[in-house]
Amino acid sequence: MEPKVELNRWPGSRHENAPNRHVLVLPGRGYTVQLPGLHLPMRTLALQGWQVWTATWSGIDGLGDLEAVEALVVRACETFEQRMGRLPHLVLAKSMGTLAAGWVADHDLPAIWTTPLLNVEGCVRDLARSAAPALLIGGSDDSSWDDAAAAMTGLPSVIVPGADHSWETGHWREELAGLEQLCEAVEEFAARLQPVTSAG
Repeated sequence: MEPKVELNRWPGSRHENAPNRHVLVLPGRGYTVQLPGLHLPMRTLALQGWQVWTATWSGIDGLGDLEAVEALVVRACETFEQRMGRLPHLVLAKSMGTLAAGWVADHDLPAIWTTPLLNVEGCVRDLARSAAPALLIGGSDDSSWDDAAAAMTGLPSVIVPGADHSWETGHWREELAGLEQLCEAVEEFAARLQPVTSAG
């Protein structure tokens, strides 16, 4: 099966939300937008007035080449631009989705990078070269998190204690607290962005 990407407006977006304030969500390989580490931040942004658009991957089980994975993620970004006739005003990405860092840097877009692939040299380099506001959010027990690499990007970081790559700790109360920390970071970052004008 050929790798494909599908782009949809998230049903959780409110109809009264600003039609010109769009966030593009790029999920992980197996971490879909239905799972709490994406669903709750998306809900947070929707309540702030953002229109949420999500990418869905298919046919990627055998996709092992990093360049091919990055090309698929970039295709999602380009599909959004082609369909909407504009760039997103914010990108929210997780894991595999953070391979869009190069495309995002090229277009000077604000971004929230959750569980970023800081163990991938190219991803770290792309994160570091973006001039737009950006935030890294990861778990202290995530194998993809690297403190030194995070520092190299020059971006502010939020670290959720004990959380792994799936935002899990093995204790539901800790996981709820971690998800609250994640959503608070997303909410605060998005609130600091310049309001989008009607021409945006």
